[in-house]
Amino acid sequence: MPDLLYENRVEHISTLLWDLLVFYVKSFLYICEAFFLSLVPTKYRQLKDVKNQVVLITGGGGGVGKLMSLNFARLQARVVIWDINQEAINTTIDLLESEGYRCKGYVVDLANREKITETMKVVRQEIGPVHILINNAGTVCCKPLWDLPEKVIENTYAVNILSHYWTVKGCLDDMIENGGHIVTVASVAGMLGTYGCTDYSATKFACIGFHEALYTELRTHGHDRVNMTLVCPYYINTGMFAGVRPRLMPMLEPQHVADSIVSAVRKNEVNCVLPDSVRLMMPLKHWLPAKASWEMMARVMKGPNSMMLFKGRGRVAAG
Repeated sequence: MPDLLYENRVEHISTLLWDLLVFYVKSFLYICEAFFLSLVPTKYRQLKDVKNQVVLITGGGGGVGKLMSLNFARLQARVVIWDINQEAINTTIDLLESEGYRCKGYVVDLANREKITETMKVVRQEIGPVHILINNAGTVCCKPLWDLPEKVIENTYAVNILSHYWTVKGCLDDMIENGGHIVTVASVAGMLGTYGCTDYSATKFACIGFHEALYTELRTHGHDRVNMTLVCPYYINTGMFAGVRPRLMPMLEPQHVADSIVSAVRKNEVNCVLPDSVRLMMPLKHWLPAKASWEMMARVMKGPNSMMLFKGRGRVAAG
């Protein structure tokens, strides 16, 4: 069996049977654990203490990013925010200061790799190593491909996914040495292709792939002290998808999303899909015939019709 991992047939079969047995036993235990934890109220769970930890949030000048900043500040974390807009940064800083908390903000264009790398070094020098990195910022244009300018496509990729490489690489060594947490805010649009979002959906699919691949690499090399949480929210009522009117369920409120992400981080949850009902619907995409999936998207969910009402305002906090 020269094309497989184990060339010896006996070794191939024996190791496969053993690994399958271990897999089934562990899977049963993990399912029982997940079921049990789902029944335990959050206040009775063992939660991560983030006091004095440096929490870096991209897109922290508004929307979910601003609310997460306040949530982490209330937990005594040292909050650092990045945003492209200085006024938005000031708004978040003022909000935290109104409750007696401090926050450090930096103007960063996430489409600029050199600026990301430079600012990450500044944060390390001025504040300290990043313990929790939340890649939250994002941008959306929402036009059919034939109306989508090339520069917009390039900018969407730079902000929504390429920036994740540079932010993670900027603090990963410290996390491997001292422990840490990486949060990737993707989207339900990264699980299901969305009308008018050939660029946005593609980058959110890429966020999921990036996150899962990095998770695999860290676990394979024994870097278990670096926790990872993948967040896939439905539409969020931040203005990013202003005008869009979903058919089946209303947009999520930013405070609920912020609370859910912070809770997921403190519980070291691997996946956070919002709302939970979406997690149950996604498998239909793979179980149903392609034509039936299209009927569900276009006729039942009215996805294209909803997205045609888009009047969003461009680059804001991710959702």
